[in-house]
Amino acid sequence: MEVEIFTLADYAADYGQGKLVINGTFDNITAKEFPAIHPSCAIVARIRIANSELGLHYFQIDALNPQGDNFHEPFKGEFTIQKNPNADHTTLNIIWNLVHSKFDMPGKYAFEFYYDGEFRTGLSLTVGVVDY
Repeated sequence: MEVEIFTLADYAADYGQGKLVINGTFDNITAKEFPAIHPSCAIVARIRIANSELGLHYFQIDALNPQGDNFHEPFKGEFTIQKNPNADHTTLNIIWNLVHSKFDMPGKYAFEFYYDGEFRTGLSLTVGVVDY
């Protein structure tokens, strides 16, 4: 399995047949006061699974605050890979839409992607204080 994309965006959609739309990727936000609520965003993963990896697989995305604790319930799923007769792999788009995310304090937040129980990649979101 190869992670092709793992990002945080304003919006994402899977249009089917492997087409993924991502709009407005970012890695920092600011707030005037805390706790702060971010209206909406999406965590997006695009993975490529080889035909040799047929069968049932699992994924999980954890959302961690600056202390390393979950600030959202983990996003989990499973899927079964069957042989792709048209290519040597299957591409899967995973979109986790987060609405009204609460950030209790400024700092570095993290999103971690696990595949079959193994950490594969992560990204960070810096939440800062508006200084004007």
